Amino acid sequence: MKEFFQTIVFFVLVTIALIFKPLIGLALAILFLILLWKKFFKPIIEIKTNFAMFYNKKIGTKNDLTSLDDIEEGLRTIYKFYENLENEVEKLNFYIDVLLDLPNDAIVIFDENSRIKKVNQKFKEICSKWKTADEVTGKLYWEVIRDFELNEFIKEALYNLKVGDKTTKEIEVSDKIYYASASKTNSGDIILLLSDISLQKELANIKRELIDNISHELKTPLSNIKGYIETIEDEIKNYRGKKGKLQEILNYIAPLKRNTERLIHIINDLLILSEIESGVKFEDERINFKDLLQDILRLYDKSLKDKGLSCEIDVSDKLPEFWGDKFKLEQMLSNLIDNAIKYTEKGGIKIKIDSVGKDKIKISVEDTGIGIPKEHIPRIFERFYVVDKSRSRQLGGTGLGLSIVKHVVLSYGGEIKVESKVGVGTKFEILLPARKKG
Repeated sequence: MKEFFQTIVFFVLVTIALIFKPLIGLALAILFLILLWKKFFKPIIEIKTNFAMFYNKKIGTKNDLTSLDDIEEGLRTIYKFYENLENEVEKLNFYIDVLLDLPNDAIVIFDENSRIKKVNQKFKEICSKWKTADEVTGKLYWEVIRDFELNEFIKEALYNLKVGDKTTKEIEVSDKIYYASASKTNSGDIILLLSDISLQKELANIKRELIDNISHELKTPLSNIKGYIETIEDEIKNYRGKKGKLQEILNYIAPLKRNTERLIHIINDLLILSEIESGVKFEDERINFKDLLQDILRLYDKSLKDKGLSCEIDVSDKLPEFWGDKFKLEQMLSNLIDNAIKYTEKGGIKIKIDSVGKDKIKISVEDTGIGIPKEHIPRIFERFYVVDKSRSRQLGGTGLGLSIVKHVVLSYGGEIKVESKVGVGTKFEILLPARKKG
């Protein structure tokens, strides 16, 4: 306001000078114009230019805003834009409040400076065990959370996550197991969600223990039954008298023996699957896939010869280093090869192990068998799922083999794909990341 009055006074002096002293008045008029340019016109032009840039950036259109009417319209548009934005922010805050009110999950939001912005009641309940729940907002996360593993997870998320990224981990906090999920927002905030999965884990452990107990309880008596049946079978074969009657008894024993063997196979597969799922590890060793494959194929030499099937093997000599559990990998390959032989009547099987780049191994097992109908492929890795139940029973299948294969592949962070055509054959393809010692 002071500058405005000074300008008016200067203008009056210039006018008087022009009337009484034209030369002095002209000089003062030039100074007055320079003053007007610096004090008023130049700032107005800069404001207009900056406003035009701001307008075009926010609204997403190109407009030079040359007139005052354009600027007025632009201001109205910007006002509406920010009014809508304010409404969206209010909605977002409402959704955040709803999310924070979820009763079963603990939620906490951190800013980019590691300070807590918002928490819900469930999170405060977790913090109450560390007696830090009273006032958590605004505090650094390590001042509130007194669990090393959870703090390391938050630290990793704060410093390594990019906008839109998400990271997850199972973490044990105060004798409970939580599924921790952290994601980074556009504003740089980290949203941490802790879902209590203790009950699910406990049920899964009970289920595994139940399978283990049932399997062990059944395996011994079934093995004994099988042994007795085989003994009776041998004794009857050695007995020379009453051949007709004895043959009739043998006819009853044969299916009894076959079903007992099937039950034993199912129990063995259940034990293997339970062992893999529980994460039981043997000592890792450097895997020589060529030797491993040859050891497995020795077990199937007779089956291949009996059916007149060919077996082509191609194992690269330049595979990436892979350390793993030899037993698991044997189960994976054995089940694929066993299926290929069982469901192939003519032609043969092809097994290829090769490298993909420098850090992956590709294993393919291909047969010329009966194939799998398209509608069954999504379910073949489920436990006890079989495409043809009568044929599977006849061949001694348990319906667990491919489930074992998938669990082994996933345990190594790999992928498995299936290609199949009825009457042509099936191809299983496994991709495993290279694994170095340790």
